[in-house]
Amino acid sequence: MKILKTGCGNTQESFIEDRLTDGVNVIFSNDNNKGKTIIIQGMMYALGNEPIFPGGFDYRSYYFYTSIEHNGNVFEFLRKNSTIAVKQGDNVTVFNDTSELKYFVAKNIFSLPYIIKDGLQKLVDLSLFYQLFFVGQDRRDPSNIVNSGYYNKQDFANMLYALSGCLTLTDSIEKLKALRAELKTCKSNVEVLSKRLTLYREHPEIANAVSKTADRENMEKERQEYHALNDAISAMQKRRARLINRKIKLENLISELNSLNTQLKSGEIRCRDCGSNNITYVSGDLSFELTNDLVRKNIMHSISDSITLYTTEITELQQRINQKQDELNQKIQKTPIPVTNMLIYSETIRTYSEDEKRLSELHDKQDALEAEIEVEQNLQDSNSQMQGKVKARILASMNSFYKLIDPDGIQVFKDFFSTKSMTFSGSEEQEYYFSRTLAIFWHLKHDFPIIMDCFRKGELSTKKENTMIKEYQKTGVQVILSSTLKDEEYSSGTKYYTMDGINAINYEPNPNSDILQSIYCERFMGFVDSFGIVY
Repeated sequence: MKILKTGCGNTQESFIEDRLTDGVNVIFSNDNNKGKTIIIQGMMYALGNEPIFPGGFDYRSYYFYTSIEHNGNVFEFLRKNSTIAVKQGDNVTVFNDTSELKYFVAKNIFSLPYIIKDGLQKLVDLSLFYQLFFVGQDRRDPSNIVNSGYYNKQDFANMLYALSGCLTLTDSIEKLKALRAELKTCKSNVEVLSKRLTLYREHPEIANAVSKTADRENMEKERQEYHALNDAISAMQKRRARLINRKIKLENLISELNSLNTQLKSGEIRCRDCGSNNITYVSGDLSFELTNDLVRKNIMHSISDSITLYTTEITELQQRINQKQDELNQKIQKTPIPVTNMLIYSETIRTYSEDEKRLSELHDKQDALEAEIEVEQNLQDSNSQMQGKVKARILASMNSFYKLIDPDGIQVFKDFFSTKSMTFSGSEEQEYYFSRTLAIFWHLKHDFPIIMDCFRKGELSTKKENTMIKEYQKTGVQVILSSTLKDEEYSSGTKYYTMDGINAINYEPNPNSDILQSIYCERFMGFVDSFGIVY
């Protein structure tokens, strides 16, 4: 993936950055407050990242635009608040939130991994995925992910394992759990049947006596397991109902738009109250002019795509509901009656030969289950071992990069994240993010740009900076860095302009704390117009 251009603004003030190249780009200035962070954060925000803008910047008042190229295809993203539109050629698709966007991205642009979250298999959100290659200036926390809350550092690690092909997903875990439960039931039946055969042989005279004593502890455990399964099914059914409701509304909207199209062909539509013939479609914070044929076509195509996405998610939910319901039904059917000190096990006593045959079948089933469990457990153990190797490989690379930058440094990375008690002095925090980002890149060999805002944070020395830039150049992917120079570095005028392979982008001419200017508005709003937006 490559960033082509980005920008933000409205009808009063805007800014566009279209000077980015395929190699290493350094956006620099002699002072802070020149707009570097707003542009970099806005670039990622348009792509579905969480908002992390500098304090005092009212990002909700602006549109954010980013154009990317991936596998030879160009995609344009336009976002205002939670509403995001994606355009490829003349096709525009609109999303009400980043959750909807990620499914579109995963299907049409680039793959996203699945991890296990809250016991379910979940497609990772874009805000977590982007942390593989994007480090912002604010809210950095070496001991956890950025904006930790729903996701945490274990989710980040699981995402790495999933991308490395060694994360054990829910299906395998549930399969092993089900096999063990079935084996437990089988062993219980073997034990019960063995006792009954002994009873037949030793005490045939008491074959009509029945004990109904139950193990209350086992009964309570069974009750809790049934309750957990019912809760999981109920939660998924509620989610399915919400999605079906959204889908129905969109299908009704398609019918209304088709009706509007017919009316437009046969005559002119005007508002009965004000007499206006401007008809708009509003989705979240974006409005579209429906009397424009191309815009109306794109809106209907976007709504159809959303219906398809909802249909896919409803189907996936239905499959998971069916899986949980099957698990519940199997549990109901296979759970043995908890009894103690059994004398006989049924009011209708089967013959001795029938019980012997059944016992033989149970022994065969037990052997088969134990063999299958061993295979499945070996697979999970193999994944666990691979995860250990992946972690060791990335950590070794992190420590190697750290020593390359800071040979005298005393830090030793033992995890993807630091501990809360670990103290970073000077530029060590920046060296940590540099080391982790490059270690992950070389392990995954991904084709996403490496983006580092304020990459000299912590008074990074010129020598370390030069070494870092050389390592960035070795990746062969697009790199976007921002830097604030010291007076003597900037006044010389040669800091980045004379470095081989560096695209130097000077932000010093920008007004302090006012990067958005009216001179960019006409061009920027042209980007907005191309989506068919009414503003």
